[in-house]
Amino acid sequence: MDNLQRPVLEPVCSSPAGSHPTNPSMLLLVYAGSTIYALYLSPLSRFPGPKLWAISRIPGQLSVLQGRNHLDILALHERYGPVVRISPNELAFNTPQAFRDIYGARPGGCFAKDRSHYLPPANGIDHLVCAVDNAVHTRQRRLLAHAFSERALRDQEGLTRGYVDTMIGKLRAHITKGHSPRVDINNWMNYTTFDITGDLMFGESFDCLKDSRLHPWIQLIFSSMKALAIAGVANQSPILGTIFHALIPKEVKRKAIQHFDLAAQKVDRRLETNMTRPDFISAILQNGLSEAKGQYLDGERIMTRAEIHSNAFILIVAGSETSATLLSGCIFYLCTNPLTMSRLVSEIRSIFAKEDEITFRNAASLPYLAAVIEESLRMHPPFVTSLARVVPPDGSIVDGHYVPGGTVAACHHYASYHSTSNFSFPHTFLPERWLGQDSRFNRDKRDVLQPFSLGPRNCLGKNLAYCEIRLILWDIARFHDRNACNTNLAMQGFARGLHTFIRLNPSALGLVPDKLMATTMEAIIGAVFLDSNQNMDIARNVIVELGLLESDCWQGTLAYLSCCYMPR
Repeated sequence: MDNLQRPVLEPVCSSPAGSHPTNPSMLLLVYAGSTIYALYLSPLSRFPGPKLWAISRIPGQLSVLQGRNHLDILALHERYGPVVRISPNELAFNTPQAFRDIYGARPGGCFAKDRSHYLPPANGIDHLVCAVDNAVHTRQRRLLAHAFSERALRDQEGLTRGYVDTMIGKLRAHITKGHSPRVDINNWMNYTTFDITGDLMFGESFDCLKDSRLHPWIQLIFSSMKALAIAGVANQSPILGTIFHALIPKEVKRKAIQHFDLAAQKVDRRLETNMTRPDFISAILQNGLSEAKGQYLDGERIMTRAEIHSNAFILIVAGSETSATLLSGCIFYLCTNPLTMSRLVSEIRSIFAKEDEITFRNAASLPYLAAVIEESLRMHPPFVTSLARVVPPDGSIVDGHYVPGGTVAACHHYASYHSTSNFSFPHTFLPERWLGQDSRFNRDKRDVLQPFSLGPRNCLGKNLAYCEIRLILWDIARFHDRNACNTNLAMQGFARGLHTFIRLNPSALGLVPDKLMATTMEAIIGAVFLDSNQNMDIARNVIVELGLLESDCWQGTLAYLSCCYMPR
């Protein structure tokens, strides 16, 4: 039972002499007392939410196990408002101010992480993500920060550029050698981001791009994810934890442990080398290495081998799978929104036409590319759920509400980004909302988008992730061909994890961009329709004058315009 329930349950559980604590009638009495307290006497009883969720964690846990929690929390916010009680001791918020109050810096320190929501690694040593102790987190972050500094990004640019070039080259070779033009873009994004992260972390690639397949270790990571989800639910429920753990097959548990062991082996092999090229490990080792058992707390300038093992375990996933997920989602939306793709292609080709102009700095200067990425992060955030925090003992104000101490508080990313109270047309992919030029989006609360969190515990790799994502999307768009995408895709299937396929065209993967693309129908409509207040009839007239009306994709584009056009 949570802390807020104990005042009622303690007297109820004080059994009279001779009674047995497991007597069914006594258990029923305990449950009735707990229910009455949760619904009517708890300090959280004034917050709205479904009654079943208010009296038990089980509905929320089942929602997680069914893979529907992000959708269920969204539905609850739409029904009950910006703050919802989602368990006996937990509140969900969805406003920009709530993000700042829960995760931002504040006098006396930020809200602590809720240990029940974070699983420690197999060796029991906290890493950067799960560390509850602020001193441990601060020391580890200071050491790891050097690997993600501006200088480190400059040093890593050539390496990242090389892997992206390899990806484009492999895709080009795939189609020119007579293979099927249909490829799974999800896999190729994972090949690229895992190779980059492996090289930056351990000084060696996983060779996914070289072999055009996922490394066995990466397949192991994916296969252990469900076990980690079940274990996370079990961690929140001491009573039901044994049952949930029993649901995990022994083979899956073994794979989860093996995943950690492989990360530790990679670290140990890297520590035995005398590599001079900067990587994550060299940044961590700048002040030496401690072989002490557990976590080294004497000063704040060194990390133990066990801590490096733990951080490698989480960074290999956090630094690769999340970027690949975002990129796959972004490419899905670009392929199913031809006008958006056309505008992005036009921006890239008109501003930076030469290959040697593709740099981290130049990619960051493209406003529409930035808008596409932000909208992709909103529509398809790699992390859809929440980062739970515990309100300090004295209580605190969150979004104008007093929240009692000990309460778990969180903002759920997917639910916040798809709320009608935060965004106009929240389920429609519209990068224009981020340009600040369209009155349709004047009421959008854009500062609610915090996919990398914020405050002292925000994502350390945010800048590196943006650099990778911009560079990959730049090259994908630079070689885009208007026939390269299968637009007959359903978002429902994509959200369930079905693979997204694109169709490659030899001319679209050439070294020289297809000049015809500059005058394709999509680009023309994109320029007229999106950059001015001209209506669809004017766009159609432009197409007629250029003799493109008979284009094989005119009807599809016309239908697209008819569906998405919204008067300003």
